Amino acid sequence: MSELVDTVYTALEAGDLSHGDLSARRLCRLLGKTTGALYHHHGSLDALIFAVSQRGYADLSDHLAGVFARERDLAAVAEAFVAFGLDRPELYACMFERRYDWAALRAAGVFDRPLESAAFIERVACVVEAAGSDDVDGDCRLLFAGLHGLVSLAASGRANVGALDRSDREVACEAAGALARRILPSHLQDPPHTTTES
Repeated sequence: MSELVDTVYTALEAGDLSHGDLSARRLCRLLGKTTGALYHHHGSLDALIFAVSQRGYADLSDHLAGVFARERDLAAVAEAFVAFGLDRPELYACMFERRYDWAALRAAGVFDRPLESAAFIERVACVVEAAGSDDVDGDCRLLFAGLHGLVSLAASGRANVGALDRSDREVACEAAGALARRILPSHLQDPPHTTTES
């Protein structure tokens, strides 16, 4: 079961699979698996892709926690988030943009177990709180909306409008840092006591 998740994850991360490849038939053909194997182990294509996205959240969470531990700077974390999205566009799309059949996933019991996406949100909230937020939920929403928008703009070639002498990536990463500093301009406190486990 995890072999299929690992294979899809690695292919998406490397850009060997695109969003357009994520139909059951095409995916199984590319991976040398039968559609029966996919449905037997995961129940549906959505459940497989959702499982892949959860691995992405775990990796992103660990990466951002490492950046925060080294830099002690929310702006550096924001820049790292944007870089992750731009470096892994196909994986990022599965994590943050794919339209899942949420009702079917809920009926299949996917949400009955701990989710990496929920752990990711909790860890980001801890970083935002450590950065001095007195409105953690509100600041997390603003930060995520802005960072996701910057990934989307840069990925579509629209982030550097008005600064065409610089790359979309450069402008988006700089804007991510600026956004974090505007949302939370206060100095960072000691890091929260959290584990690096996801």
